[in-house]
Amino acid sequence: MMRKIRRLWLVLTFSVALILSAALTQPTLGIALLPSQQPTQSASGFYNPVVNHSSPQNQPAFRVAEATQNTSPTQNAETAAIKTKAQQPPNFVLILVDDSGLMDFSAFGGEARTPNLDQLAQNGVWFNNFHTSPVCAPSRAMLITGSDSHLTGVANLPEMLPEGYADRPGYAGELNESVKTVATRLKAAGYSTYATGKWHLGHSETNLPNAKGFDHSFILGGSGANNYNTKGYVPMKPEAHWYRDGKETDLPQDFYSSKDYIKSTIAFHESQSDPKAPFFSYIAFQAIHAPIQAPDRFVEPYRDVYKAGWDVLRQKRYEKAKALGIIPADAAMSAIFPQFRKWEEISPKLQAEYVTDMAVTAGMLEAMDFYIGEYIQYLKDSGRFDNTIFIVTSDNGPDGGDYRPTIAKVWQKTMGYHKDPDRVGDAGYYGDIGPEFAAALSSPFSFFKYYTGEGGVRTPLIVSGPNIPQGRTSNVFSFITDVVPTMLDLAGLPTPSSNEEVPITGKSLLRHIQNPAVPVYAKDEGVGLEAANSAAYFLGDYKIVKNNIPLGDQTWHLYNLKTDPGETRDLAQQEPERFQAMIAAYDAYAKNVGVIEMPEGYSAEGEVNRKSVTYIVKHSAPFVLIPLVLLLLLGVLWRRYRRVKA
Repeated sequence: MMRKIRRLWLVLTFSVALILSAALTQPTLGIALLPSQQPTQSASGFYNPVVNHSSPQNQPAFRVAEATQNTSPTQNAETAAIKTKAQQPPNFVLILVDDSGLMDFSAFGGEARTPNLDQLAQNGVWFNNFHTSPVCAPSRAMLITGSDSHLTGVANLPEMLPEGYADRPGYAGELNESVKTVATRLKAAGYSTYATGKWHLGHSETNLPNAKGFDHSFILGGSGANNYNTKGYVPMKPEAHWYRDGKETDLPQDFYSSKDYIKSTIAFHESQSDPKAPFFSYIAFQAIHAPIQAPDRFVEPYRDVYKAGWDVLRQKRYEKAKALGIIPADAAMSAIFPQFRKWEEISPKLQAEYVTDMAVTAGMLEAMDFYIGEYIQYLKDSGRFDNTIFIVTSDNGPDGGDYRPTIAKVWQKTMGYHKDPDRVGDAGYYGDIGPEFAAALSSPFSFFKYYTGEGGVRTPLIVSGPNIPQGRTSNVFSFITDVVPTMLDLAGLPTPSSNEEVPITGKSLLRHIQNPAVPVYAKDEGVGLEAANSAAYFLGDYKIVKNNIPLGDQTWHLYNLKTDPGETRDLAQQEPERFQAMIAAYDAYAKNVGVIEMPEGYSAEGEVNRKSVTYIVKHSAPFVLIPLVLLLLLGVLWRRYRRVKA
């Protein structure tokens, strides 16, 4: 008996040591995060939206932007606004997909069937050179405010920040009290305004949707969650929270995220006091954020689609991008990261898991599209569709976070998650695609979510609706802050003053939509971007980019995106004058918006990993230590007994 107890004690001790060791050495747990609890931060007093190049010391040798994300006026609203037959302002539906790369919709070359999105694309303009932040919350802040993320209070996610950084200006991780959303502006013009889906911009009384211009809302407060219930998806946030009209709420029975976000949106319409009033619906889907989940019927058609693996998929996407004109026919594909595994190097069991997860990913996209189709049909049946403009985009590129380290899988099991391929349709399935498939989905571009390489920041954009040209593709550069000024132009509203406390920094796309020969940004107008210690600056056809560790080298590189969208040929040595001028322009941008450098050795994934391990150790310690202490006591008693007996 005592021999068995001693063996059990040794096994438990070894297991605890193994778990702790794995926890402290795993590279990542998956890093999309939840919003901050930090107080909001006013932008007042630290921002000057215009880069001053007037003085000689500020004038780069190579001519660059006169202003960073210039607030140059949009066109005359009265002449540019969309005029419908009824002379009514247009309705707006703004759809945000989570973690979808440029080529994930079937219209853009993806494998998933998205007929409703494809129809919207065919009936409008789709943009192949649209850019976002590499991480979700900053993109969401820019999408609904039109302002640079640092000015809105959402420069980064607090969970990605080292201790003390979240208290600095612009880094609270929540919309500050000074920034206006497009809902605020449209509501003032008589619009009914609705928000459903993932919010991720704070959940206090000052920054929930009802405090930011939305009449009605049903939102997930954090960065991600189970699509069927309130379970979280990363160890540090084991429970998710939803809010309805500013108050925390329970989920309805038979909840599935995509279905119920559309259902709530339709319910908001039904409660509209004036059905003829224009409306703005903001629908931010959880699809296709981890945990990737979808009903069986949407998954089954894709069971065999990804069996050839990520290397083959990567090549196929590259060929499709050339065939669709997304990249030049002679453009090179980015190199694969040397630390990534080859498909044939992993076990058949692991291959099967990834193939299933990719099938669920495609199924989740198709499910989202299906429910978008139900909403479109409702708008048609209720007479609202013909005067509605749809804008569809994503917050960043595919998620390359690794959700499979040992400690993450242990936590997932304790939460009831599984990877049973025969139960992909139930609430316990935890799908994720891993870094190699994320790189394949990003192809032909480099990097993915979390990085400012094109794969992390180039996403789809569709603008479709009345008086929008049909079937047109645009390859001009555009940015996520451009959406709000475009909507205001389409609504015929005046351009907001650049003297607002948090000014709009984007530019309207409308003139380019009406005349494809007109670019959105002039050749000397640049756009800066920074998040999670990765950064970029766009100017004309060129881009400088600095990607953070672990996949990046934290070094600036220069690329010509028109000829080399895969970012394969660094031109920094060949064009030093341009290179230095663009770095100077980025420095001016960073100073103006308040970019804060992270400490030496910082990585977003490492920070999330550290906090997740800390959370697990803190909350699991009593369950581990008590049995361990008891076993130690038994061991001591056993040794004393043996001595007495001897």
